[in-house]
Amino acid sequence: MKGTFLKIAFLFMPEITMPALRDNLLNTYEWLTSSTRREIVQQFSESKTWPASVVFYHRVADTVQNPWSIGNENFVKHLDLIADLATFASLDDTIRTQKEGSRDKLTVAITFDDGYAENLDRAIPELIRRRIPCTYFVTTDHVENQKFFEHDVARKEPLCVNSISEIRWMANHGVQIGGHTATHVDLGKPWTRDRLRTEISDSRKKLQDWTGQEISYFAFPYGLPQNISQASIDMVFESGYRAFVSAYGGLNFPGGDSFHISRFHGECGTASLHNWLTMDPRKVARKCPLQYEMPTQNIRESLSSDAESFSNDEPTVSVPLRSETTPVSMSSIGSI
Repeated sequence: MKGTFLKIAFLFMPEITMPALRDNLLNTYEWLTSSTRREIVQQFSESKTWPASVVFYHRVADTVQNPWSIGNENFVKHLDLIADLATFASLDDTIRTQKEGSRDKLTVAITFDDGYAENLDRAIPELIRRRIPCTYFVTTDHVENQKFFEHDVARKEPLCVNSISEIRWMANHGVQIGGHTATHVDLGKPWTRDRLRTEISDSRKKLQDWTGQEISYFAFPYGLPQNISQASIDMVFESGYRAFVSAYGGLNFPGGDSFHISRFHGECGTASLHNWLTMDPRKVARKCPLQYEMPTQNIRESLSSDAESFSNDEPTVSVPLRSETTPVSMSSIGSI
């Protein structure tokens, strides 16, 4: 009976547009799988193999709602829910425990992609106020030239982006800044090395100039497997990034990959987030489809020494005015 209900519910779920109905179905599915979830939680607790969750957002605002935006109050509810069910962690913490091979509790890292100005209205100050770690992935050309994102223009809803001074302010207040290319390009396409260098390496140098900090992590625009190529991954590591993140869903198990970190989308409502954090059996069993070659030993050694050239200032508060290559086996909304 349960199996039949689940098949019917999830067969039609992609077609459901009303958030309340979708949330109700997720809540019902969570209840039907509750015993399996308890067994999974017990196993992770006993073996200290809790996966790390990484959530990504784009824009937190109460105006112009679109598939990549979430309201301010909804975002605060997300933070409260995470605080109840898990421990907040930085990407640095996540990657450290990936390498250590054990994790004694569920951790969640918060990330943002693109660089929308409205994030400074409440979301980022709220994270700073609560001392919650956050990584903010920035598209440099849009910020530097105050260009609207093409996906917003296509919807006839151009939205303001952050300024350089706002990126610097966030960095000075403890927000970790990451790279997200220069022009929000699809890196799954066969670009030349010069174009990849401009998008990945040169944009990293700009971010380091703007912030005075090491830029350690890179987020692929769109973030699905087809938007990630081996050539772009090679350029990510050659440019000095320590790891990259994708955006097609997935959990990160200790002892697993520490160069690629999977993320899932922070959707409107709380049911989807609650479903992820209470160990949905489907999510736990999901295999990431990305195949790539790890950086060679000499690149790995240079990555570990890069951090010594940079130091972070202590944050203060007030929003500004405006060896060898080894194949690795690596779920689903893309990063806009």
